[in-house]
Amino acid sequence: MLSYLFMKILENRPSSYDRRMNKFSLGQTKSIKENVAGEIPENARVLEIGCGTGELAAMLLNQGATVTAFDANPAMVEMARKRFENLNFKNKLTIGEMGVEGMDGLPSAFYDAVVATLVFSELSEDERRFALKHSLRVLKHGGILVIADEVVPRKAVGKLLQFLTRIPMLALAYLVSRTSTRPLADLPGEMKTAGFTIQKEVRTQGDAFAEVVARVSEKQ
Repeated sequence: MLSYLFMKILENRPSSYDRRMNKFSLGQTKSIKENVAGEIPENARVLEIGCGTGELAAMLLNQGATVTAFDANPAMVEMARKRFENLNFKNKLTIGEMGVEGMDGLPSAFYDAVVATLVFSELSEDERRFALKHSLRVLKHGGILVIADEVVPRKAVGKLLQFLTRIPMLALAYLVSRTSTRPLADLPGEMKTAGFTIQKEVRTQGDAFAEVVARVSEKQ
């Protein structure tokens, strides 16, 4: 799954980011976001971690959601704000510039859903733990968490193929953005450890990509 690597390269051209990402990924990135949006109930109050240019936020708004979105990349935040400046979503959308470290300032038991696409593979282990901890805190009882991201394939052949195909793109992404990524070894396990109950995990793209849907555990 090379969508993240394309993403890091294209972040330097935010005005054409969504179009180029969908072209390079053969429509996969848009499909991923549509699948994530499809997991969210209508009229939900949603927190989006790493909103990019606001493509997923737009999908959520169109199905009646109220969205709080944030991203650490100022150029992406600017593009997201421009996407919505002439649309009538002002009372249903908040976009902020921050990283996951700012999540401790969000209100507790406030959101019906938290979503993240191609974000967690960019975070360190400590950052992922922090983001999951506060995702649990900000969700209402029975709230839903949906994460879609690169993962390590479960079979040896898949792991080898992923390794070989990622090498040149990793080098290019680092040269362009000075950042890198690492597929997640056990995304459902990290979510369980944080206190979530896994409802489903869907693997695609040669077992190298996962959409994991979870809810706040009954004991929380």
